[in-house]
Amino acid sequence: MACENAVQKIKDIMKKDLLEERCPESDSDSSDKTSEDFCLWSNHHKLVHSNWKSNRTEENVSDELSVYLKTPVGRLNENPLEAWSDYKQQFPKLYKVAYKHLTLVASSVPSERLFSKASQVLNQQRNRIQGKRVNKILFMQSLERKYWDI
Repeated sequence: MACENAVQKIKDIMKKDLLEERCPESDSDSSDKTSEDFCLWSNHHKLVHSNWKSNRTEENVSDELSVYLKTPVGRLNENPLEAWSDYKQQFPKLYKVAYKHLTLVASSVPSERLFSKASQVLNQQRNRIQGKRVNKILFMQSLERKYWDI
């Protein structure tokens, strides 16, 4: 069930990216037209073509993801960014999603630093400080020295 939810979430992200790519084109097309240039059959053909194109892209998203899911699993010692650079030609839409999420830094260092600073603020003598005040104190401590010298 969790795997199915993850696959659906990836499909939604890929569809959202496709819609964002197509939105500027549709906005510019609609703003340039006037009522004098209206032609029923040409507009009908454009609507049919855009509907067919959007249905094809949604099918391509599903097909691309299902083909990727059938590929063999990569090795644990393999660099995922290098593997995805190889997959770029085969899975262009999925590559964008993967590259966006794989380039995030997965580190607990910032949260560890925050907990360390919070333990310095909330000590035995200052154990009744409210949460809002602790947030403000921690924020003020995070500012660089140059912002204090105004």
